[in-house]
Amino acid sequence: MDVEVLKKNHEPLMKRSYFEARVVFEGKTPSRLELMKDLCQKLASKNEMTIIRKIITDYGSERALLHGYVYEDSAIMGKIESNFVKMRHLSKAEQKTEKDKIKAAEQAAAAATPPKGLKKK
Repeated sequence: MDVEVLKKNHEPLMKRSYFEARVVFEGKTPSRLELMKDLCQKLASKNEMTIIRKIITDYGSERALLHGYVYEDSAIMGKIESNFVKMRHLSKAEQKTEKDKIKAAEQAAAAATPPKGLKKK
């Protein structure tokens, strides 16, 4: 798999850098995790601070265009990026454990809130 960074713009206000990259591969489109591994080596960034927002492939071609961000701070990334986007960058086992944690937290919150009763006149 060959990765080429086409564009990289620094966004100091958001403490991140936007990138566009082209990937040439053989066979099926690589998974997001495989793309992240090679892309982070090319960008010299950490896996947990890199987000691939979009993977664009043409039907039948063995190349893809990637759009994403490299964050400087994990707290900023947590505030800006949606949970479903962050979940995409986890392995299947990690996704399952995160979903279980979220479900348990929702159930605990539902159990902690008292049931709504009828209003008295």
